[in-house]
Order: sequence, then C-alpha cells, then structure tokens
Amino acid sequence: MTGTAHRVDSGGRSVDELTPDDLELQRYLLDLCLQPLDRFDGFSHIEQYLLSALRYQLNYTCYALAMAQYRYTPAFTGYLTEAQANAIEKMRDKRVWGYWAHECLVGYQRWDPDPIKFANVMYTGFFGVMLGVFETLNDARFSAPGALTLRWNDDTEYVYEFGSLCGAIVHNMDISAHGPLYPCEPRLIYPMCNAFSLATLLMHDRLHGTDLSEDRIDQMTQALRTHRYLRPDNRFLAARGPLKFFMGPSVGNDGVMSFWLHFSMPEQARKTWENLRANLIRLEGDDVKIDATAWEIIDPGNYTRGTGMSRVSVMAAAKEFGDDEMADALEVSLDKRYETVRRDGARAYTGISSWGNAGHVLARFTRQDAMRDLLAGEVPEQWKTGPVLAQAAYPDVLVTRAVTDGRALDLVLRPGNGGGRTVLGIGRLAPRHDYQVSGGVEATVTADDDGCALVSVDLDDRHAVLLRPSDP
Repeated sequence: MTGTAHRVDSGGRSVDELTPDDLELQRYLLDLCLQPLDRFDGFSHIEQYLLSALRYQLNYTCYALAMAQYRYTPAFTGYLTEAQANAIEKMRDKRVWGYWAHECLVGYQRWDPDPIKFANVMYTGFFGVMLGVFETLNDARFSAPGALTLRWNDDTEYVYEFGSLCGAIVHNMDISAHGPLYPCEPRLIYPMCNAFSLATLLMHDRLHGTDLSEDRIDQMTQALRTHRYLRPDNRFLAARGPLKFFMGPSVGNDGVMSFWLHFSMPEQARKTWENLRANLIRLEGDDVKIDATAWEIIDPGNYTRGTGMSRVSVMAAAKEFGDDEMADALEVSLDKRYETVRRDGARAYTGISSWGNAGHVLARFTRQDAMRDLLAGEVPEQWKTGPVLAQAAYPDVLVTRAVTDGRALDLVLRPGNGGGRTVLGIGRLAPRHDYQVSGGVEATVTADDDGCALVSVDLDDRHAVLLRPSDP
C-alpha cells in the first residue's frame, strides 16, 4: 500500500509528514545518538570549555529530535525516543561535564567538580530543557531518584535527577547578584543561557506541579533591564561580566533570544524578532544579507569562518514567528555557502559545525509557534494515551508520520535500507482487542495482555499503515 493513509483526528494539531530530504537530515542526528553511549563519533572534538564543546552539540541534537517527534511522529517512540534519551545519557559522560572542575578552580578559586551545584548555567540550563521536552513527549525516567547521577571517580559521585537539577537552578538564581540571571563562564552572565534555565523551571512546574518558577519571569524581565542586558532597541547583549566587560549584540544572538523566549516572554521575544527582521536581515535577490558583527563571522561550534550559525539561528526564529519566506531564503543562502555530504542515507553541511547542523535541523522542523507550544506542553490527550509505534528497526524503517486519535494509529513509513518485509511493534493497544490493519501483511491483529502486538509490513517505497479497533 503506497497511497495516502486515512488520516485520523490528530487532536486539533497539525501533524505533517517528513519528506525524503527531511529524513536525510534526521538520520544525521539519529546516527550521532544511536551509537554506543561511550562513543562520540561524528561530533566536533576541539575543547570542552567554550562553544565547540560536546554539550551544545548534544543539547541541540536532542531539541531537534524532540521537535521532529512533536511535529511529525508524536505516536512513535522506538528509536526516536532512544536517540533523545541517549543524548541525555551522554550529557552524564565525564568527558562532557568534567571541564567544570578546572573552570571553577580558575574562575572561583574553589575545587568542586560538581557541574550542577554552583553557577554553570551553560550546563544546567541547556540540560534542563533537554529533560523537560523529553518528559513532555515520552516518559519521566529522568525524574526518578538518581537518574542523572554524575560519577567523578570511584569515590565521588553527584546524585541528581530532573527535580534536584531544578533545585540547583533555583539556588543559583537566588544567590546571584544579578538574580535570577546567573553565570555561565565564571563571573560572566549570558542572557541566552538563562533563557534556558527559565524554560527548565517552567516545564518542571507544569510536569510536576511544583512552583519553582514563581515570579521568575517578572524577576528576569526586571534583571535584564536593570543590569542592561536588554537595550532600548530590544537587542540583547551577548554577555556581561565584571570590570565593565560586555559582549555586544549580534544577529545570531537576537535570533536565539527571540526563538527561546517566545515561550516565557512572548512580548519581548516578538519585539526582538521584529527589530531583527526589520533592521538587521534583508532579502537581496536570491540571497539574504545579514548585518553580522566582526566576531559573528566565526562558527562558534568549530571556530571556522562563516555566518552559518547565525543564519541557522535566525532561520529558527523566522519559522517560530511564521516568516516562512525569510526562513526558506535563509536555507537557500546556506545551500549557496556550504557543501553537503551524504553518507549512509544521512546528510549534513560540511562547513558548519555539528552544533550548527543540529540547529539547522531544529530550524527545518520548526513551524509557527512550535517551540512555544512544545515547551508549554500543548500535547493532545489522545497522544498521551493512544496506540504508539514502539518498535521499528533502524535504519530499515524510517517513520515519516505517526499519529493517534486515542484509538487508531496512522503511520507512514519509508524504507531506509533497501526495503523488504519488516516487523513493527505496536504498544498501548487495548489488551486482548482485535484491530484491523490496512497496509499490513495480515488484515487483523490481536493485542496481548499488555496491549502489545506485532505487525508485519512489506516496504518498498512510501507506505501507509492504519490500525483501527475492530469494534465500533
């Protein structure tokens, strides 16, 4: 069956279908995350102290895969959930967080390798958003006691889970002289990183009924203005530190701030975007001109020359605010400037860092208001309770659409490794109930006592599968 599936009611939210081009980009990120947990093949390996660090690559890879799940395959867990969970698990690798022991010693003259307890919002804030979007779309495994334990050596470990990580964020907000803004690099405060810490607390409150974010939006809004991180023209400084040190605004930073603040500070986010769109980027024929600063022509993810990261950041904001014309033009501008490489069905830009490529996939998969809605938990109830595709072989099966109305499961699949017969594992069915299968080898299937069933399908091209309860 290669035609269009009978579309089930998706709970009032648009669920689109990944194109073959989209799948190539997604596979780049899946291949990074589905390798063994102790391996980081394909990631940039330069240093772990600044912006080329592994943590940012993992952060944005997880965000992009979460957006793919939210927009295209909310009824698919399987290897997509596994890849996001692996990105989170890799954040626990000492090679990712061990840098903090040296930064803390040099910057604060104190020896404490724990990367969560004190300052370091560049680890905790970004990490917290990974946890929040994962739990919103999948499960609460990282809220279990000790789920985020970090091992320094055989004698020392730091025991955390989602809740205690949020507790550390709150503590750091409270003790900071510019609170609730607190430092990333020692004694340097970046508004960007603090946008993530605020989103983390808001998501935890939504998911767990806590009140960690109480008054934090108003406090952060005031701090941004009082301490002059936000300029009158609605542009944000990149950073501010002691002795009057500061890093001025940039196009890429404005893109990041408008994108990530759309959830927590929508009015300010829109003002920043509108200024960016009106004054700092413009269409020129078949290209996009951006007013990049001197330091912005370097990709922070690998320190090579180019404006790719800024273009990716602005592209994401354009998508989030519904300016598809600009977003499409920015993607074309990337194609003009960077070559792509294809390997085993995956595609990425060769001249952009791994972080930049993950950011591009996030931008590509975003639509208007998508990140705002994901962070806010705008997930229809039927997506939380209805049938899911729980098992599919990767890369044999590429899932381009998966959605449920609470009873039926609507899938669109493509072969990723030559095609042929494959078996799908379906979960959250009604135990011992019969289901009609359109597009399967068998016409019916019966769920077992746990609500699970196996469905065989023959893949050769785009293939639709629909499971519906046999009873009315």
